[in-house]
Amino acid sequence: MKRLSGPWRRAALGGITLCMLLAAPPGGPGADAQGKKHRNSVSYRNVTLEFDGALSKEYLAETVGAVPLENAGDKPDGVAPQHIVITLRDSYASGLRRDPSSAYALPQVFVFPASDPADPAFDREFPTVRRAVNELKKLLGRRGGSVMGSIPFLPWGDERQLLIARKRPVRFRNGRGILFLTQYDQEESPINNSFLVYTFQGLTDDNAWYVSAVFPVSAQGLPATGEVENRQAFRSGYGRYIRTMTEKLNRLPVKRFTPGLLLLEGMIRSLKVGPRTGRQ
Repeated sequence: MKRLSGPWRRAALGGITLCMLLAAPPGGPGADAQGKKHRNSVSYRNVTLEFDGALSKEYLAETVGAVPLENAGDKPDGVAPQHIVITLRDSYASGLRRDPSSAYALPQVFVFPASDPADPAFDREFPTVRRAVNELKKLLGRRGGSVMGSIPFLPWGDERQLLIARKRPVRFRNGRGILFLTQYDQEESPINNSFLVYTFQGLTDDNAWYVSAVFPVSAQGLPATGEVENRQAFRSGYGRYIRTMTEKLNRLPVKRFTPGLLLLEGMIRSLKVGPRTGRQ
């Protein structure tokens, strides 16, 4: 299972600009017209979005320093240009009781530049970004909005998607992408509530920014962990198992997920990434 280690840990802890805002209480500036719910607004550099108060009480926004690829043959784990990360803190995720060292323990939105006019070596230094942008553009450009096959993911990790469920195109305020349920791992593991995520991978309409949102979620009826008694027997029927689990998650009512998937989708739809202003 993916954990924060190596260069990715250095990147995650290397933020150079911090911003935190407490969520507005019901009836305050973040409340809706009926005063029954409240939404919190994030505005950080060129990124704005909103999230329901049921998801989190506060957020942390930061600019994370670049980690370029040192040698062409190196594994690009943790390699990324300077980018923005918005993390929901004191959030619903605390109730999921996930391993805090997991890269999928916290709800986060990443905004990566797709290029940098001031850096002619950008594609060589950050090859995973160019690859993800090109693959996602192809998926989003298909007729009828159909999405087939694997879906790119940033930040890159040495893992694969074990399944893709509840997959569909979604637009945000100035872009579009793909929202889906998945689980990442290096080996054939059971789909479980310790690592299930709802993720969005998208591009702004001008293809200048790549958006990756990762939300830990749990689904009613899934095991808490990925432990199995007979791993060899489990792996022998893994293809059939994944098809069954994909169908199960596709049919599971939205209200049987924690948190409600519509709340997470609403957060994505509210996102806007403005034009580049100086060196991001």
